[in-house]
Amino acid sequence: MAHLSNNFSEWVNLQIDNESSFAFSEAVRSPSLSKLAGGVFPTRKDEEWKYTPLGDLLDSSPGRDTAVVFDHEYIESLKQAMPLAHTIVFLNGEYSEEYSDSPTALEDSGLSISPLSQLEGSALKLAEDTILNSTLTDDNIFQHIALGLSQNGLFIEVNKNIECQTPIHVIYISTAHGVTAFTSPVNVIRVSSNSHLKVVEQYASLGEAAVITVPASYIQLDDGAGLNYYKIGVENASTNHICNTSVRVAGSGRFESHQYLLGSNLTRSNLEVSFTGPGAEAILRGVYLGDENQHLDVRTYLDHAYPHCSSDQHFRGILNGHSRGVFNGLVLVREHAQKTDAQQSNKNLLLSRDARVDTKPQLEIFADDVKCAHGATVGELDSDALFYLQSRGIDKKDATLMLTRAFAAEVTQEIDIDSLQTYVQDKVSASLDEIVIPSD
Repeated sequence: MAHLSNNFSEWVNLQIDNESSFAFSEAVRSPSLSKLAGGVFPTRKDEEWKYTPLGDLLDSSPGRDTAVVFDHEYIESLKQAMPLAHTIVFLNGEYSEEYSDSPTALEDSGLSISPLSQLEGSALKLAEDTILNSTLTDDNIFQHIALGLSQNGLFIEVNKNIECQTPIHVIYISTAHGVTAFTSPVNVIRVSSNSHLKVVEQYASLGEAAVITVPASYIQLDDGAGLNYYKIGVENASTNHICNTSVRVAGSGRFESHQYLLGSNLTRSNLEVSFTGPGAEAILRGVYLGDENQHLDVRTYLDHAYPHCSSDQHFRGILNGHSRGVFNGLVLVREHAQKTDAQQSNKNLLLSRDARVDTKPQLEIFADDVKCAHGATVGELDSDALFYLQSRGIDKKDATLMLTRAFAAEVTQEIDIDSLQTYVQDKVSASLDEIVIPSD
């Protein structure tokens, strides 16, 4: 990495010295502030970032718009993804009591939710300990922007032996007029032994606002704990979104992640899962759908450090126009991680000759009693299937849309929350309907 002088890094350094109330103590912020002072951003020369263009983001200089008016109907439409969930809403990085469900509804349930700005005492220490115990092999500067500059986010904690019946729906909405909006929420989730929880994070930007979103999430699952973790990106074409997620899964724990990246100018998602005990499991699913000049970039890292653990990854990309998709997945199986079962698949569908995908599934195996496989494909729609549908009276565009929806549905049908599955599939269908299919 190299030191870069740019509008965004200069803006970041200005924020360090302002009088804002930051979410974390000096113990968490100081190491990150040291990183920020160096101004070291990734470049194309860095292997983990060789496909990720940061030019638009680095040219940006965020500002603050104090005259923002939020669209109530738009917020309600986002809530329809999870109408039966406990909903928490952040507007331009600030917790909204008006649009959020009351935390009193969770009293005596064994589940607690608190905005980071309201944490203190032992709860704040527990959240910070979760962060300090986390690991990211790609320790990029964007993690430190979130930790050093974040003023808010969410801390979710589940006590032992709790089966949470109500999912948590967290909505982050950004908007601005005439300036670039910036948010860097930090989410901390702890699920204690033998408890289970479902969390949905939804990121949206209202109107045509230029937005930079730099979230970070830190997740810890204790022995036998389970978390279904969904991320839905429906931001506008002027949004640059770079997130880092660190997950630690203890013995017999189960982490299931779904990512559906359906908007933005640039999205870079860095998800790392470390197994910290035997018998742990990770299921990773995702769909990225790009058009025009969108760049959708997914990096995963699975660290199998204990025996009898399993991971299963299945990501699918659909690219049109001049869009570009990236999948960069590494599975590390350490020497003593015998009986590991690790599967990795990335399939991509190109709807335009100008669309591009870079896929790089990788295995590094240092144990000898394992079951591991990976694969990647990049191609067009099956011409025989297209011909068959057209021979039945279906025009080419409708036939193409049917096959493309079916391609995405092989992943989206695994969403185990009915309303969310419908919402995501409808969003995919709506996006595909707007894509102009080139004629012969």
